[in-house]
Parts: sequence; C-alpha cells; structure tokens
Amino acid sequence: MTSKTWAGRQAETGGAEFAVGDGRTHLNTGLMGASLVRADLAEQTDVEHEVAMLPDCAVLAIGGRSIMDRGAKAVLPLVDAIVKAREDNAFVVGVSGGARLRHVYHIGIDLGIPAGGLAQAAGASEEQNVAMLQHLMARHGAVMLKRDHFDDAAMYLKNGLIPLVISVPPYHYWEPPPRAGRVPENGSDVGMFLTAEALGARCCIFIKDTDGLYSDDPHTNPDAEFIPRIGAQELIDRDLPSLPVDRMLVETLRNARFVRQIQLVNGLKPEQMIQALAGEPVGTIIYRED
Repeated sequence: MTSKTWAGRQAETGGAEFAVGDGRTHLNTGLMGASLVRADLAEQTDVEHEVAMLPDCAVLAIGGRSIMDRGAKAVLPLVDAIVKAREDNAFVVGVSGGARLRHVYHIGIDLGIPAGGLAQAAGASEEQNVAMLQHLMARHGAVMLKRDHFDDAAMYLKNGLIPLVISVPPYHYWEPPPRAGRVPENGSDVGMFLTAEALGARCCIFIKDTDGLYSDDPHTNPDAEFIPRIGAQELIDRDLPSLPVDRMLVETLRNARFVRQIQLVNGLKPEQMIQALAGEPVGTIIYRED
C-alpha cells in the first residue's frame, strides 16, 4: 500500500527524484504535493539555523514626527552622530514621514480611499524625508536604497556607503485591512523592523524624542513610569494607553527569527544612539520572550 505522507513515500522510493502513487508525479522534496495551509506546516518547516544576509549590520529608524519635523535643531546633531558612528558600524538608516504622512492619511480617509491605497500613498510621502537626509549626508556617502535594489545593500555597505530607505512596509495595495478604523496597522515602525529582520541585522534601534517606553505618554503625564526593559507579550498584555512605536511592531516581534529585540532611544540625545550601537542598555529594550 502506498503511503500518503512525504516521509512514507521517501522510504518507498528510496529517495528517488520523483515519487508516484496518488495518481500524480511529484518532485521528491519535503513539501511535494503538500498543502501550505495545513496545521502542522510550521512544525515541519521549522529549522534550528537560518542564514542571515547581513548579521553585522544595524538598522536605525528615525522618527518623522518626533525628529525630522523638529528641523535643524534636532536633525543636524543626529546626522553628525550618525556620520561619526559610521566609522565603527555598518547600518541602514530609515526615516518615517512625520506630519506629511499624517496629512496624506487625513486627505485619503476624507476621500474614502481604502487601506491599500493609503499604504501606497504613505510610502511615496516618506521619500521626501529620505531625500533630505541624503542631501545632508551625501558628502559622507549616503545613498537612497530603492526597494528594487534592496539586494544591493551588502555592496553599498562593503563600499562604505550609508543606505537610506523609506520605512512604510511594501504591502501597498495588499495592506491587510486594519482591525479597527481606517489607518493601516503596518506603519513605519513595522516596516523598519521587517527591514532588519529581512537583513538578519544584529540590532534594530528606533530613534524617537523620548528616553524610551513609559507607562503613559510622558509629554502629557509627568508621572508616567519609565520602563527600561519588557517582553513583547507582557507589553501587549499591559495594553498601555500610548506607545512610541506601532502596536503591530510589538506583535510582529513575537515571531522574529533574527532580531530578537528592539531598542528605543532619544534622538534629541544623539549619544544614546551611539551607546545603543555599542550594545549598551540605554533607553528601553523590548524583547521576544522565548
């Protein structure tokens, strides 16, 4: 009797290149003829080791509203710190859209554009901030890394360049409908985390205008409690009223393979970014619980 399982057919065919027996001919591989939506797929495809593309690379995510919108007084010192840090670190830098992105969302929602269309427009708005950063750091080797050339990141870094990327994830028209409201849940912070995860980066640092995570918004509540370190699931369970990063980022972190934690630092104190690149526990660390 012919086995219905891949392992059974492997035994019956002796590892032959092709397998038959159910009326079809299959390549004799681990997922031949298998349904990719079955319940045990995750367990069958799990591995202990995966190859990271750029394991020595860091990813820096600059806040649009929190940093870029503040203008020269916030951006120029941070740019100087990034250029200095490049002497000892390889990294990809991303930036979100800030006020421009919110303006795009406001107009799009008013026009009745669905989530996929909003996500498509959001990425285009962020390119303005990337262009400004490129102009500020062009003499130091900054170059805009278009998504069509994402595979060239290793070449850019090897040649001492500073790749700059937009941060909205490339779901575009395929952005999943949000669970509530109209604004896409997969925002800029999610996109930068996915960039770090795709590269297999050694760290992912979010540069905001706060020293880290608090139990409430410290700009409106001076009694908010500072949280130096917390697990992703614990943070989800606490359901805090305000977060400095996308909530979907925290949920996505639970499934990370390479980037097992993120770090939030204050971009108005550029030395915190340099400390974070050196592995110091500055700011707030949100980690994936094993």
